[in-house]
Amino acid sequence: MEPLVSVIIPVYNVEKYVKRCLESVINQTYTNLEIIVVNDGATDNSASVVKAIHDERIRYFEKENGGQATARNFGLDVATGDYIVMIDSDDYVSESLVETCLNTVEKTKADLVLFTSYNVNQEGKMQYIKRDKGIKVLDAGPTPWNKFYQANLWEGCRFPVGYWYEDLGIIPVVTLKAKNPVKIQDALYYYITDRADSQSNIQQMDHFLDVVVMLENIETELKKLGIYEESKEQLAYLYIEHLIYRLVLRKAIYISDKKDRKALIKKISTIIEQKFPDWGSYPYQAGGKLTATLKKKALWLYLHHFYFLGDLVWKYPFSIRSKQTGF
Repeated sequence: MEPLVSVIIPVYNVEKYVKRCLESVINQTYTNLEIIVVNDGATDNSASVVKAIHDERIRYFEKENGGQATARNFGLDVATGDYIVMIDSDDYVSESLVETCLNTVEKTKADLVLFTSYNVNQEGKMQYIKRDKGIKVLDAGPTPWNKFYQANLWEGCRFPVGYWYEDLGIIPVVTLKAKNPVKIQDALYYYITDRADSQSNIQQMDHFLDVVVMLENIETELKKLGIYEESKEQLAYLYIEHLIYRLVLRKAIYISDKKDRKALIKKISTIIEQKFPDWGSYPYQAGGKLTATLKKKALWLYLHHFYFLGDLVWKYPFSIRSKQTGF
């Protein structure tokens, strides 16, 4: 009997994108799907767009707005499939996603298939994303959508509610829970990078330290599962990547108020030193050789409050490169 695959799609104010997303799922080469669409209180015409698409595999639900975490949790609660895929409704997927992942499961007995993606900007330019750091949780990433899950991996696991970066709070737990994760290099997901109202593109300082809460949640969940000690090194890499590199180099340095910026960076430095005092000795590499070197130098400058020099090494060159490449 063919396994049933549950595809969970939270929807909120994406009337321009949701049809493309749903069509990429409906047109999958593997057809035994239940397509769970959770309308999280959308205030635009998203509901009308979804309801105009007729496919008996679609299970449509409406709920009061509670955020993407609550919508995904709702989808997980009603899912009946043997496997689970999650898709953001402004993105879309390869029509061979499910078939490719199921073929991988059949060949390898994987309980979690990790695939990769393309970044896509509004001009339609695509950027292939490599996932080759050689560290399980970093290659997997904290996003829910580049993974094909055996459904039982989600037993007892749900997204934290009421925080930003909620994916970070649970996806590494599910990744580390997997007994046989298998990574493939196929780019099966198309991630839209430059929607202005996307959370990843919003700067809101009040939420930046939610990263810390989510990292602490990972630790709590790993202890519940009895796999904390064997996963401690993986957790250290998560702290290094998300608290240090991402929060400093992608968020903190763009805070315009100098006092606020300094206070946040000082707090970040204090947290990592208390949690993993030897974090600088880990063989962490952020990108290719040149990029990693620049990031490391810039990070040292920012952590020691040499902001202008840090900007010269990283912020300004990154801005120029971003404009040139479109990413």
